[in-house]
Amino acid sequence: MKAPGEIKTPTSDSHDGRFLLYYTINTPKTGSDLWVLPLEGDRKPVRLLSTDFNETQDSFSPDGRWMAYRSNESGRPEIYVRPFIVSQTSGPSLGDGKWEVSKDGSGVAIPKWRNDGKELIFVGANNSVMAVDVSGTGAAFQMGAPQQLFTLPTSPSWEVSGDGKRFLLTVTPGQGQQNSQTPITVVLNWQADIKRP
Repeated sequence: MKAPGEIKTPTSDSHDGRFLLYYTINTPKTGSDLWVLPLEGDRKPVRLLSTDFNETQDSFSPDGRWMAYRSNESGRPEIYVRPFIVSQTSGPSLGDGKWEVSKDGSGVAIPKWRNDGKELIFVGANNSVMAVDVSGTGAAFQMGAPQQLFTLPTSPSWEVSGDGKRFLLTVTPGQGQQNSQTPITVVLNWQADIKRP
């Protein structure tokens, strides 16, 4: 059931397919909150985090033990990580502990985990793409200092490959080029050109 004016935005699903993270916008009194939807059993949504601040852009770690998200609790948007736990009796919730990953603010983008869970990538202040070495194998989350990888030309949609080595960005046609017209080649009936054995 959705309140009038409330917007629900899905952001991440667990690798085992059991949970879907999403956040709500325009929630009365609390602004934006973090939720999880179990994809099996009674499928009843669970509110993970609801404070006087805005929490958005949540993302599961590859092993499903951690959740990165964006919050303005410090007075500016930053990226945080908290444990995600599932109890047989009470269901999914956030565990004890909270780690601030970004230090100079963060842009509006979902933090992305490398497939092996050893790096967290996010957009920082001034469209800087940042990477942090992380380790969540023990009881406590550990991280290094954020390192700038490059600066985005604008605020595009972006994605990173599972190994963290390649980035896919949306770019305005002609951006960074002298000639704003880029030719497009369309090949019709291309199957006929394939030589068959």
